[in-house]
Formats: sequence, C-alpha cells, structure tokens
Amino acid sequence: MAVQQKHQQSRAYMVLLHIFPRPVLAALCAGVMAVLLSACGDGGKETARPERAAPVVTAKVARRDVPRTLNAVGTVQPAASVAVKPQVGGQIVEVPVSSGQDVIKDQVLFRIDPRPYEAAVREVEARLLRNQVLLKKAEEDQARFSRLVRQDAISREQYDQAVANANSQRALVIQDQATLASAKLQLEYATIKAPVSGRIGEVFLDLGNVVKANDDRTLLVINTLAPAKIGFAVPERYLPEVMAQFRQGPIAVVAAPEGFTRFSSTGRLTSIDNAVDATTGTIKLEATFDNKDLTLWPGQFARVTVDLATMPDALVINASAVLEGIIGQYVYIVDAEGKAQVRPVKARFVTGDEMMVEEGLNAGDRVVLDGQLNLAAGIPVVERRADGSPANAPSDANTPSDANTPSGANTPSGGPGQK
Repeated sequence: MAVQQKHQQSRAYMVLLHIFPRPVLAALCAGVMAVLLSACGDGGKETARPERAAPVVTAKVARRDVPRTLNAVGTVQPAASVAVKPQVGGQIVEVPVSSGQDVIKDQVLFRIDPRPYEAAVREVEARLLRNQVLLKKAEEDQARFSRLVRQDAISREQYDQAVANANSQRALVIQDQATLASAKLQLEYATIKAPVSGRIGEVFLDLGNVVKANDDRTLLVINTLAPAKIGFAVPERYLPEVMAQFRQGPIAVVAAPEGFTRFSSTGRLTSIDNAVDATTGTIKLEATFDNKDLTLWPGQFARVTVDLATMPDALVINASAVLEGIIGQYVYIVDAEGKAQVRPVKARFVTGDEMMVEEGLNAGDRVVLDGQLNLAAGIPVVERRADGSPANAPSDANTPSDANTPSGANTPSGGPGQK
C-alpha cells in the first residue's frame, strides 16, 4: 500500500513538472507553506471579522390619546326596496313612468283596464239598492205584525215569519255592502300606485301587456335611496365594546364607496344583530345614513369606520413594526448599545395602520418599522427615520414608513419563530 501511494505521488509530481516549469512550481510550494506556517503561528484561531450594521427605520414609542375605531367592508342597502306586482288582472292601458325616474308615494305607476271592475261595482251597487228596499219593506211588515200579534189578529207563527224575513233581508244588505267594498277595492287595484318614495329601476312590462291577478312577474322595483343603510360584520370579540358604547348613545359611523374615499358620508349605528354567526365568528351591524347627496348607491361595497370611545394615554405604533411568529406578536427594538433585540408584544389595530400596544413596550422604546428582513437578536443596526433623517431627530412610533425605506418589513427571515 505504501509503495502504491509513493508511486501515485511520484506520478502527480511528474504531471506538475510537465505543466509548470520547475522555478514556478517551487514558488507555488513556498507560498502554500508560508500560509500554513502563518496559520500555525496564530494557534489555529480565525481572526473575527466585525459584524456589518444593518440599516433600519426606527421610531420612538410615544403615548397619546387615540380614537378607538373599527374598520369593515359593508354593502349599501336602500332604506326600502319594493317589487311592484299586479293585484288584479287585465290589460295595461297606461304607463306614466319610465325607467330611472324618481317617484313619490301614491304616484301612479300603471293603469290596468278598469272597465270590468267599474261594471262589477255598478252591479253590486244595484243589488245593494234592491236589497235595501226589500229590507225596508220587511222591517215595516215586522212592525205591523208586531201590533197585530199583540191584538191576537194574527198567529204567532205569522209574526215569527215576518221577523225572519226582516233579518234575512238585513243579512243580504250587509253581504252586498261587503261585496261592494271588495269590488271598489278591485277597481282601486286597477290603478297601481307607488307604495314608497324612491327611484324606479327598469320597467319590465310596457303598455298593452296583459297581466294576471297576483302575477309573480314584477312590473318594476322602487328603491328608497335616501336614507340608505349599510350592513357589515365585525369580529365577535368587539361585541361587548360595541354594545357598551351603543347603550351610552349614538355611535358615529363613517362610510365611503370602495375606491372613492373622498366621497365619505357620516351616519349612525342603528342595529346590532341578535346572534353571532357561528360559521364566521362575526356579528352583523347596520348603520343608517341620510344620503341626501346620493353618494351611497344600493349594491355598492363601502369601507366603514365605526367610531368608539377614545383610548386615553395609549401606546401606539405603526402596524409595520409588529411581526407574527410562533411566539406570537413581536417587534424588534434597538437597545442602548445600538443592537437589535426581540421584544414579544400584545397589540391590536386601532385605526388605519396604527396599532395600540397593550403589553411589551414602554414609552421611549425605539422600535424598528422597516428593515427587519436582515435582523436577528444582537445584530448592530444603523438607525434612520422613514424620511431618511437620523433616528435621533424627533419622532414617534406611529410614523409610517415610505417607499424609500428598506424592504422586507413584514417578511423577516431571521425573526424568532418565523412562520
């Protein structure tokens, strides 16, 4: 084995001689030996290189009064939405409205041919008049027979028959009166009026169409646009707070159509559902808005902000500082030595991109808003504010980062318990 190894080493040496001239090969060997001797002279220890400071955006945690708000996305609903359907049958002879028109309550929308219903009213009126005359005759006979029976001029049986005739005729009159009221109601139904004020959608049937009584077909839909309602849902954990504020007085709600925040409207919370949705873990709320300028339109998605009580002397930081990991919520802070440290926190959204810190931070702590991607506990940092100015300039932890800050604020790779 030893002979074979020597033979292989000899062959390798001959190959190197063939590639490199003997003086060059000698210089290479001397260089390698110098490096090895230098390493041995240092006792085999590596020279520690200084850690490079990571650039981060920081801000100081400050205390201030913060308005407590809830944000949600809801759907605009009309205060009333009525599908108009015919209650009597016949041919439509008049349509005095058009699609998209505003109408007021009791305004005429359709007229169905009234002639059959007018004839029915006259027929019942005539029958009622006849029976009223017969009733008067029967009542007169009853009065006359009453005198005669007291004089024993007629039998008791004849008197009883007169009483029965009068009662029967009275019942016919009452029946005719009810029939006449029904006939007049049918005639009234032939003129279809707006049950509420609002705006008409599409008119589905035109002049000349024939409809049936209580037809399932909708003639048109009226939506009451002002006031308007918005239904939305919030997590059930906020229900006690919402209920407590609701009992104290009106809760202001600000809403704006999705993508048009400049067209905001202010209303009030008017309804809280009677049960939590077990599937989603949310509670449904409803707010009402005057909507006089018609900025809210039925069916629109709207961003809703519910104003609750103001949180006094709260610790508030920008949401970009709060990260999530196996340990839960945490932030990076900068200690007195200028190094990053991990600090577990408990925070919740207050409004917009701000979060209120309930546990884990103190006023004056310097938290990292951006640049967490390059951080781990103990790494030195170079602090900057979001506008690029030095971190020792006045600032607070709810100053948001901008597009010029280091990327990766919400996706740290070195954080504890990274998900």
